Amino acid sequence: MRPGQRGSQGSYANICEIGKERIRRAGAQISTGNTGFRVFKLDSSNPKTWDAAPLDPQAGDMIGELADRMNAMIHRVKPDRSDLDMVFEVMLKLGVPLDFPVAEVSLNDKTAYIVGEGCLLLVCLSPNIQPGDVEQMAEYAPAKAVISRDSFADDTAMSNAWYILRDRGVNLKLV
Repeated sequence: MRPGQRGSQGSYANICEIGKERIRRAGAQISTGNTGFRVFKLDSSNPKTWDAAPLDPQAGDMIGELADRMNAMIHRVKPDRSDLDMVFEVMLKLGVPLDFPVAEVSLNDKTAYIVGEGCLLLVCLSPNIQPGDVEQMAEYAPAKAVISRDSFADDTAMSNAWYILRDRGVNLKLV
């Protein structure tokens, strides 16, 4: 069936929609239980990029414009993006296959994500990360922990996280 062609299955906008419908139907026929698939859409990166355009002295308030640019970088993730958007971008950038399982876990009331069997990767983007939270992350023994710079309570908590994870043989990556 060609895109847009009408048949017994209905009308589809493109070949991708036909494929998704075929996968859904095949999955419904499998009686082993937990079957599903992920659909990804190519988009821009989740973190905001710094506006490096030169400030125009003729435009007026250069100090205000610079302050606005700096304040926009306090929370670097675009507001319309979810934690899972970031998790999958991290997976892509680190070369982790997108078909690896991703499980949400709670650590001291903070959400983290375990990627892969045996915790290949642990991703945490929750705010106010303290050393006790990092200790709990280390208990999962990930090969690599990815934590947002914005997540740490302060610079001391970030430094402590690096030492805690290093002492447990876990590589820390900041995003």
